[in-house]
Amino acid sequence: MNLYLSPNGRIDQPTYWRGVITLFVVSTILSVISAYVSPFLGVLGLIVIWPWIVLHVKRFHDADQTGWITIGMVVLAIILSMVLGFILPGLFGVDTAAMSEQLARDMEDLASSNDPSAVLTATMDATKDMTRAQLLPNIVSTAIVTGVIGFVMSLFKSTPGTNKFGPPSGEAAADTFV
Repeated sequence: MNLYLSPNGRIDQPTYWRGVITLFVVSTILSVISAYVSPFLGVLGLIVIWPWIVLHVKRFHDADQTGWITIGMVVLAIILSMVLGFILPGLFGVDTAAMSEQLARDMEDLASSNDPSAVLTATMDATKDMTRAQLLPNIVSTAIVTGVIGFVMSLFKSTPGTNKFGPPSGEAAADTFV
């Protein structure tokens, strides 16, 4: 668990990729749960932000670099996610604008009924439909972002031997799964 919780220490490339794959699978499972149980459960995706940051900080430490470079990776991931968020839904036939317009029309019709529970139910149903429609584009987007960031991270080579962040991950059990 130390691999995902503490930014101290170093991890080599194979350990980094095992961590990335694990976090990608967890993110995908959370997305599916959010789409089919409740869109509000999507907030659970926030629990993987810290492990992603920790993983990248340790990888930078392995290259004898400051972990603060991770901020650049976060900015790159956000920008790439936003660009893909505009492109991918259309490629998968998801018209988010039309879905939003339909929701607005439905809300106008229901607003005149003076039934708050009907408005809430319709909003929840529409939100579930939108979340399900965007599930595959979101998973593909996450995979692309993960791959691009992983490629960038592969450009940073491990420092042989001990550096200012500690010994290589294979030399100290405390740096990986403790």
